[in-house]
Amino acid sequence: MDESRQSRSQKHKKPKKRWFRIFVITFLVVLIAGGATFAYVANKTFQTAKQSEVELSRGDKSEKRAAAVDLTKDHFSVLLVGTDERKGDTSSRADTMIVATFNKAEQSISMLSIPRDSLVMIPSVGYEDKINHSYAYGGIDSTIETVESLLDIPIDYYGAINFNGVVAIVDAVGGIDVDVKLPIDTLNSSDKQGGVKLEPGLQRLNGEEALAYARMRYQDPEGDIGRTKRQQQVVQAIIDQSTSFGSITKLNKLMDATGDNFTTNMSLTEAFQLQPFAKSLNAVNRIDLKGADTKINGTYYYQLDPASLSDAKSTLKEQLNLPQTTDDFTSTPEVTDDSTTGSN
Repeated sequence: MDESRQSRSQKHKKPKKRWFRIFVITFLVVLIAGGATFAYVANKTFQTAKQSEVELSRGDKSEKRAAAVDLTKDHFSVLLVGTDERKGDTSSRADTMIVATFNKAEQSISMLSIPRDSLVMIPSVGYEDKINHSYAYGGIDSTIETVESLLDIPIDYYGAINFNGVVAIVDAVGGIDVDVKLPIDTLNSSDKQGGVKLEPGLQRLNGEEALAYARMRYQDPEGDIGRTKRQQQVVQAIIDQSTSFGSITKLNKLMDATGDNFTTNMSLTEAFQLQPFAKSLNAVNRIDLKGADTKINGTYYYQLDPASLSDAKSTLKEQLNLPQTTDDFTSTPEVTDDSTTGSN
């Protein structure tokens, strides 16, 4: 690992605040609750926010931006990262990566999952490797730099969650409803073999079950593509469930679930600026990124399809209202409308 890069990143990191979506959800609940409830929730939110915000070493602006985004008017992007970090770990990897672009004009979110074994150039070390190793090489700064290089778009914000955080959040909201697509017999969060077993069908999953369903890799005939689809299912289900509950007891559990399990570079003020967008959101779309399994010198990688990657880049740039380049294809990308959210 580049020690100078790591020390530089650590020097700039300050404890600040939490996964952006949680604040949007909290704010919406506050609007409904009112009165004394407002004071309680506002204080709880502030304390959690102060704990979870971690600034990037680059500062508040991507190098691919001429100026920092203004959430009151600009389209923006967020990288959601799920790490395999556990208490006591000195190094961890990015187990899940989802790029979400927020288009204010269309009131929509587009999500692109990047398979963890994708073979990509990692700028912080200067050679190609699995994209999930980028986190081990230089933390969230290295991962963001790698994703920006791969997709040729700015990553304005990030939200990082570890395994414990996923389990705690799902349990805090009372579980999530997921249409399980295939039988599951896999590890739990403690890597106990056979720790989670599920049959296909629509069902309520607890935290351990939701994490296992999103993580499982080898039993899916679609491989990494199937895994990314399941991850997006879980993210969407968490969003749906989080915005549907309103009791202070559950809200308190949700805020406590974040704790040391989340980090983000979005300030509480910025999160509050998303409230109008959250209320008007009417579509969550999935962008598929195709590829194929390959082995190089005996090591497994996921080789991204160049045409699919170009189409994905073109779509993301369009969502962010960024100029296209000659490398971006003009063909219609494969986009799936997974919207379950209507105007509030």
